[in-house]
Amino acid sequence: MNNTSLENDTSTVDENKSTSTRLPIDTPLCSPSSSDGRYSPSPDSPSAAPSSPLSHQPCASQPPHPLPENYQLTRSVWIAFGLWVSVFLSVLFITLDSFSHYQRDISDCRESYARPLYIQQTGFDSEMTRFAGKYALYLYREKGIDVSGMLTGVPVLFIPGHAGSYKQMRSIAAEASYYYYQNYARQHDSLEDGVRSLDFFTVDFNEEFSALHGQSLLEQAEYLNDAVDYILKLYPHSRRLGPKINQDLPDPNSVIILGHSMGGVVARAMITLNNYQPGTINTIITLSTPHLLPPVNFDWKISKIYDAIHDAWSREWRGGAATTLNHLQDISLISVAGGTLDNIICSDSANVATFLPSTHGFTVFSTTVPHVWTGTDHISILSCSQFIKILAKTMLECVDARRAAQTKPLEERMSVMKRAFLSGLEERKGDGSDIELGDSILYDIPEALVLILLPGEPLIIKEEWKTKMVLIPIDRDKNPQGGFNVLTDQSVGSMKPVDLHVCTKSEVPSDIVRVRCRSIQSIAVPLPASTYQNAPSSPENTFTFASIYYSEMTDYDFLAVTYKPGSEGFLIAHSIDPQHTHTHVDQSMVSIARHGISLKIDPALVSFVHIPAIESPMLAYHLKFSRPSCKVKTGLFAPFLRQSIFTMHESKFHVNIDEQETVGISLHGRTAFSTVSTSHGKNPHGLTLQFWADPTCPHPIHVDLSIDWYGSAGRIGFRNGVMFSAFAFVIVILVFAAQIRCYNMTGIFPHFGYGLTFCVRHVLPLILVVLALVSYYQPIGSRVFTAFNPTYSPTANYPHNAFDWNAMWKKGTFPMAWHTILLGNTDPFFWWIPLVGLLLSVGLICIVWLLLEVFLWMSAALCSLSMSLWAGSYRLYPRLSETRYQQFQRRAVTTVVLFVLVATCIPYQFVFVVAFLVHIATCIRLKIKTWTAPPAQQCKRMNRYHYMQSILFLLITLLPFNLPILLVWIRNLSVHWFVPFSSDHSVMAIAPFMLYVELLASHHSMLPRCTQRYWHWATFILLYGIVIYAFLYGIKYTHSLYSISNSLICWLLLLHFSDSGYGRLAYHYLMEHLYSFRSKKHS
Repeated sequence: MNNTSLENDTSTVDENKSTSTRLPIDTPLCSPSSSDGRYSPSPDSPSAAPSSPLSHQPCASQPPHPLPENYQLTRSVWIAFGLWVSVFLSVLFITLDSFSHYQRDISDCRESYARPLYIQQTGFDSEMTRFAGKYALYLYREKGIDVSGMLTGVPVLFIPGHAGSYKQMRSIAAEASYYYYQNYARQHDSLEDGVRSLDFFTVDFNEEFSALHGQSLLEQAEYLNDAVDYILKLYPHSRRLGPKINQDLPDPNSVIILGHSMGGVVARAMITLNNYQPGTINTIITLSTPHLLPPVNFDWKISKIYDAIHDAWSREWRGGAATTLNHLQDISLISVAGGTLDNIICSDSANVATFLPSTHGFTVFSTTVPHVWTGTDHISILSCSQFIKILAKTMLECVDARRAAQTKPLEERMSVMKRAFLSGLEERKGDGSDIELGDSILYDIPEALVLILLPGEPLIIKEEWKTKMVLIPIDRDKNPQGGFNVLTDQSVGSMKPVDLHVCTKSEVPSDIVRVRCRSIQSIAVPLPASTYQNAPSSPENTFTFASIYYSEMTDYDFLAVTYKPGSEGFLIAHSIDPQHTHTHVDQSMVSIARHGISLKIDPALVSFVHIPAIESPMLAYHLKFSRPSCKVKTGLFAPFLRQSIFTMHESKFHVNIDEQETVGISLHGRTAFSTVSTSHGKNPHGLTLQFWADPTCPHPIHVDLSIDWYGSAGRIGFRNGVMFSAFAFVIVILVFAAQIRCYNMTGIFPHFGYGLTFCVRHVLPLILVVLALVSYYQPIGSRVFTAFNPTYSPTANYPHNAFDWNAMWKKGTFPMAWHTILLGNTDPFFWWIPLVGLLLSVGLICIVWLLLEVFLWMSAALCSLSMSLWAGSYRLYPRLSETRYQQFQRRAVTTVVLFVLVATCIPYQFVFVVAFLVHIATCIRLKIKTWTAPPAQQCKRMNRYHYMQSILFLLITLLPFNLPILLVWIRNLSVHWFVPFSSDHSVMAIAPFMLYVELLASHHSMLPRCTQRYWHWATFILLYGIVIYAFLYGIKYTHSLYSISNSLICWLLLLHFSDSGYGRLAYHYLMEHLYSFRSKKHS
C-alpha cells in the first residue's frame, strides 16, 4: 500500500471515529431532507424530547439538492470578474502613477552640512527612568563651534518619529550654532536681552515603530518626561561653573520641544501623562506631524491615545470643566507641513486649528515660509537648508534666558513665529491697529525732487529713478473701499533702496514740499521673483510687495514712496478697486466638475479670485492663464500666481507663468472625520487665487480652471486607501453569509467564487443603493448634528460628548455623529467615493481569491509529489498512530502553553500569525484529500475544504491588524528589550481564534447546518450586523474589525458546541426544563 492510500484509509477511520464520538445519545442527528431543502426530524425519533437545532447532512456523491442557479459561475460571471480585476489593476496603476508623478510640488531644497558630536548622558540611568535599558539620551555638539560638554544655552529636546534616528536633528542644531555665534555671541546688547545659544538634546529610540504601536508611543512619552526632568536638573550646576554672564540667570524650568513626524504626537502626549511636571514645556514645534489622525489605525491603543490627546487639548479651549491641564494656557504649538512631496504623512492631518486657538498656534506649509517657498518630503524637512535657516533663527529669537521659562512670553513668541513662518499676505484687521508705524519724521524736500500724482493715477517706474519722493493722494471720496498695491524688485526699508510712508502735507510759501511721514515698511513682504530670465522660486532674487487700504490710513493724506537716487529697477504703485479686482465665483462643485471655470479679469497689478466651493484637498486642478492681446515676454515682470487657503495657512507661488503651459493647482484643507471647517473669523472658506500681472498691458486676463481627474486619482487614493481594508473585510463577510445560506438550504457549502457570484448578483446592488443614500446624507447630517451640538468636539470620542436628544427629536434628525461614519466625508460632492471603493474592493477580493486558489493548488501538488517521492525513505506521519486521547492531550498542553505565553511574555498577535500558518497547512491537507477522496466522501470533503478556505479568507483580512504589532515586538527583541507589552497580552483577544483553528485542524469538524429558524436568523443577524458596523465605523476605527471578528468566531464555536454530544445534552436538558416550567406555569 502506498502512502496516499494509507492516508485515505486513516482519514476515513478518523472521520468515522469522530462521527461516533458525536453520538452519545440514541436520537439520530439528522434525517433525510424535506422537500424544501431543509432537514426535518426523523419519524422514528422519540417525540418526548425536541430534536437538535443543528445537524449535518451526510453528503453523498450526488447531493440531493443541486447548487442554486444564483451561485453558479457562468461564462458571463467569469467575464465580469475578469473585467473587475482589469479595472482594479488599471485604477491601481493610475493611482500610483498619479500620486508619484502628477500634481507634485517643486523641491528646490539645498543640502545642509554638519560636523556632529553626540555625547551620551550616562547619568540618566535606571534610577531616574524605567526605560533606561531601552532608550538613550544624547547632547549634540557642533565640532569647532560648541564647547564640548558645557551647557551654556537654553535646552531644546528633539523627538524623532516613526523609525526615526536621533541623528536627524544634526542639520538644525548645526545651523543654530553657526547662526548664534555669527550674529549674537559678540553682541553685548543681544546677550543683555537674554539671547543665548541652544543646547540640543536628542533621544535614541532605536528607530522604534511608534506609528504602529500605541504602547510604544506612551512609553516614549513617559521616558521623555523623565528626560526633561533630568535635563533641567543639569543647568543649576553648569551655570554656576560656566561663563560669568550666565551666573546671574535663573535656573531653567522648561525646555523647547522639536518633534518630527510621530515625535510631535509624543510631545502632545507628554503633557497628558501623570509624570509630566506642569510648566516644563511651553514651546512645541512639530514637523510633518499627523496631529488629527494616526497614519495607520490598525492598533486600538494608538486610536485611544489620539482620542485622549485630542480630548485633553480641546477641552482646554472649548469652555469645558476645569481640568488639571490649565498649564496649556502658556504653550505655543507650531505645526509645519511639507505638502504634496510628503508621501508618508498626509499633510491634511498636520492641522492644529481644530483643537488649538490661533492665539496659541497655527499650521503652516514650507511652501508658505518666506525665502523658502518650496515643498519638502517627510525626511528633507529636517535638512532643507532654506527652511532650517529660518527655523534656527526663529528659535533663537524666541529665547529669553532672563526668564525662568527661557523663552519670551506667549504673545511675543507668537509674534516672532508669525513673522517668520507666515507669508505676510494674510488679511489684517482693516483699521490700521495691527500695522507697525515708524517714528514721525518731518521732510523738507525741494519741489523738483518730489512728484505728486493725480488721484487714481498709477505710478510706474521702469528705468533709473530721478526723483526722491512720490506722493500718491488718497482718494477716499471716489473709492472709500480702495487702497494701494506696490510691487518692486528692490528691497524696502529705512536703510534699503525703497521705503514706504504714510504722510500729511503742510503748506509752506516756498518751493519746498514739507510732509510729516511715518514709515510703514512692516507691511512690505517678500515674494519669489518672477522674471523672464530667472529660475522659478529662486530665494536669492525676490520681489517686494505691499498692500494697504484707505481704512488703514485714516489720519493721512498720501502714500509716499521714497528711494535713493540712482536706484535701478522697476516699481509699480497701483490703486485698488475691489469691485474690479476681486472676483467671487459662485459655482457649485458639480458645476465646476461639468463645465469648469472661465473668467475674464480686468487688468490690474493684483487681482483676486475667490472660489468658496473648492475646499476639499482630494481634487487637483488645471489652470490656464492668458492675455492674448498683449505682447509675449515684454512686461516689467512675468505674470505669477499665489494660491492660498486659510484653513492651514497654505500658500503656493507659481512664477514665470507661460501662456503655453498649464499650472497645476493642488491644496490641503479639511481632513476626514471633522465636523467643521477650520476657517476662523472673517477669513473666507475655499480657495483664493491671487494674480500679479503687468498693468501696462490694458487688456483683460483670461483664466480657465478645470479639474485634473488624472492628477486627482493619486490624492483620492492616498487619503482613502484605508477603506480597502475595511471594504475587503465586508465583502468576505458577505460571501461567508451567502455560503452559509446555500449550505443551510441545500447541504452544499459552495466555494468562495460561488458565494461571491451570489453577492454580486443579489446582495451588492442593494448595498450600493443603501450606501449611496447614507453617503449622500452624511454631509447634511453632519451639519445638522453640529448645529444642534455647537460644543461638540470633532476630535474626541462620540460617547464622551453630550448632545440634546430632545432638540434632535423635535427637529426630526437622527442622533448620530455623522462625521464619524464611513469616510468621514463632509462634502456632498464626494458621496460617490464609498461606492467606487466598494466596487474596487470586489476586484481586489477577486485577485486575492485567484492567487489563493493558485497558491493552495501548487502547495498541495508539491506536498503530494513529495509524499509520493519520499514515502519509502521515512515515515511522514509519525502521529497517525496516536490515539484520540493522546492527540487531545498533546493539543491541550500546546494550547495551555500558548495561553500562558500570551498572558506573560509574547503578544497575542504572534499566536494569531501561528494560527494563520496552521490553518494554511490544514487547507493544503484538505486540498490533497479532495483529490483522493472516494465518491462517497467527495461532497463532504469539498464542503469542508470550501469552508476552511472561507475561514482562511477571514484570517487574511485580519492580518494587517496583527503584523504591525508583531514587527514592533520583534524590533524590541532585536535591541534586547524583553519587557512585555502591557496592552497586547489579552488571552481573550486570541483564545477564540486559537480554539477554532485547533478544532478545525484536529477534529475534522464542519460547520453544522442550522435547521431551526431561530439559529438561522441569529447567525445572519450577527453576520449582517458585522457588515453594518464595518461600513459605519470600520474606516475610522479599523482596529475594531478584529474585535467583531472575534465575536463571530465565538459564535461559530457555539454552533459547533451545540452540535456536539455535550451540546445536544445541554439542549435537551434546557428544553425539558423549559417545557416543564411552561407546563407548571400553564397549570
